[in-house]
Amino acid sequence: MRKVLIFHADRCTGCKMCELVCSITNHSEFNPKKSHIRIMRNMETDVNIPILDVACDGSCTKCVEYCLPGALEFVSIEEAAVMRKQHKMGSFPVPTCRM
Repeated sequence: MRKVLIFHADRCTGCKMCELVCSITNHSEFNPKKSHIRIMRNMETDVNIPILDVACDGSCTKCVEYCLPGALEFVSIEEAAVMRKQHKMGSFPVPTCRM
């Protein structure tokens, strides 16, 4: 089953714990530059936005497990489609890119 990482912007505190736990899980070192997820801060709107590397296959789910405010969650692609149709403001699939 293909999973999609959903981000709830209203819950994110910008702690970047997801970055640290990803780098230690995948590269055995605390180095956010090696993380598959990055939290970017939009200074104009004062909002945190995560970016997910295409290298992430969503299999470990450590970023979700260690996200203390519960801003991240993996859902099925079908559930993500339903969430998008409901237009819930502040919750959206995390954009992916090559980092």
